Amino acid sequence: MATLGFGIIGCGVIHHWHASAIRSLGSDMAELIAVCDIVENRATDAAEKLGVTPYTNITDLLNDKRIDVVTIATPSGMHADHAIMAVQHGKHVIVEKPFDISLDKVDMLMAAAKDAGVCITCVSQTRYGKGVKQLHEWLDSGKLGKLVYAEATVKWHRTQEYYNSGDWRGTWALDGGGALMNQGIHYADQLRWAMGKPKSLFAYAATRGHDIEVEDVVTASILFESGAVGSLTATTSAYPGFQQTMDIFGTEGSVRIADQEIVSAHFVNGEKYELPQAAAVGATASDPTAVGSYHHGLQFRDFVETVNSHTRLLTGPREGREALEMVLGVYESARTGQPVTFPLK
Repeated sequence: MATLGFGIIGCGVIHHWHASAIRSLGSDMAELIAVCDIVENRATDAAEKLGVTPYTNITDLLNDKRIDVVTIATPSGMHADHAIMAVQHGKHVIVEKPFDISLDKVDMLMAAAKDAGVCITCVSQTRYGKGVKQLHEWLDSGKLGKLVYAEATVKWHRTQEYYNSGDWRGTWALDGGGALMNQGIHYADQLRWAMGKPKSLFAYAATRGHDIEVEDVVTASILFESGAVGSLTATTSAYPGFQQTMDIFGTEGSVRIADQEIVSAHFVNGEKYELPQAAAVGATASDPTAVGSYHHGLQFRDFVETVNSHTRLLTGPREGREALEMVLGVYESARTGQPVTFPLK
């Protein structure tokens, strides 16, 4: 397996986890070559800590022949623009969630990647949790029977200082939304993956606990194409912050996931699983810097193996687009006060 050279574009908070994920793969799979940020001191500070080359111009990093893969860790509204630049330079690309804040831009990126013959993905690291994988084994085997109802909740807490820490945070132009786009999109993705395509939804959103232009609480009721129904809730105003949870109910059993682990599962045939002494609060529920890199590393490994062996990604560009489409559908319904049908126009 060839060792792939990596470059990171954007040296904000999330670049630490990208760097850690890359290095967790080992030198036989990946090597971090360079980082880039338009703010010079951020680029040089990050490069010095990581022992890599600093760049302050994206094109200069993309012209570095040592780099095979670029990870995008810039503000959300810039994701597709920077990723398109990368694929046009022949680089494979990993984009931090969300894929972008515009479906049109995501479609342009996917088309550009196809033309360039490179691999792209959107970070959806919660798909790689052990409990989530077990859930999907049960779903694929029909162990839960006919799906009836699902509920996904992200009840986290973020301070006003968090939103004030970057002029892009909490804005429609660059953050693309609030609690759902930034924090809840992973569980929108989980809900979509477990329950299949949504047919329609109706949503409410509000800004109650922060001085920001986007929502800090949102809830949606969803009808899936299968006939099952569901709900999706996200907030950053739930002090002190609680675990992300997803409940799946079928005619043959039910499963509760909390922070990617199975908390409980009960089946009509008498089988049951319970995780003892489950914590009430996950670390990232109140602290954005507490995000670990373990699951990022699993997704990055899947990506490197795909680039080298041309296998299918567990999480490809289509999955990133579908999660974004659900989020944008929720925002459209909340904005218009009307139900929204899929696919979005």
